[in-house]
Amino acid sequence: MTWSIREAGTAFADVVYSDQQWVDAEFAALISASFGEPPAPPPAPPRVPPHPGTPPPSSRRPPPGLAARTASVAGPPRCRQRSPPAHQRGRPPRRGACP
Repeated sequence: MTWSIREAGTAFADVVYSDQQWVDAEFAALISASFGEPPAPPPAPPRVPPHPGTPPPSSRRPPPGLAARTASVAGPPRCRQRSPPAHQRGRPPRRGACP
């Protein structure tokens, strides 16, 4: 009896997958043989006490409105004009328009 490669592969797969418990046990054995225990986590960095006279960091966050206001003031103005153009020919540019 001569089988083609495709028929032989199909027959082999049928034999292997016919016993799901065996497949699961072999998979577990392969994984346990390939991988050991996970490595230990690295040690924590040493805690350095603050310098004398340094106040502890604040655990409170600034109110949401204050954070939003300071962020917009801190950066340069945004120049994202899409339409209409900043100025038309013969008309002076708007005050405060971006260059």
